Amino acid sequence: MNRLAKRMTAVTGTFFGVILAGTVAVADDTGEMNGMPGMTSGRGGHAAAQALVGHGRGVVKNIDPKAGTVTVKHGPIKEFGWSGMTMTFSVKHRSFLTPLKKGDPVAFEVTKDREGHYTITKIRLVH
Repeated sequence: MNRLAKRMTAVTGTFFGVILAGTVAVADDTGEMNGMPGMTSGRGGHAAAQALVGHGRGVVKNIDPKAGTVTVKHGPIKEFGWSGMTMTFSVKHRSFLTPLKKGDPVAFEVTKDREGHYTITKIRLVH
């Protein structure tokens, strides 16, 4: 193969490689990621699912800093259709647990993610 033919082959290969990569990127932006239902690239036409947020008030029953959880006996949380109950929640940041002690009255924001996990994303003492 002469020098011109080699160069043409390299340029053509590069061109088609760029076109193919762009096609894959566009396809990824418009749908689900390969083999992972519900997962998108975040740039495409599908709106990202928003986490559900609930607001509650209750009393701290237990704190487990090692596990990053707090148990709260809370009143109804209307956003989730919950009546009052006692639940153990993960916290977004373990530092949320530092000022808390058993018996503290709290107000909190809890988020339900797409997998159905509930996490306290804000918590404060109330008096």
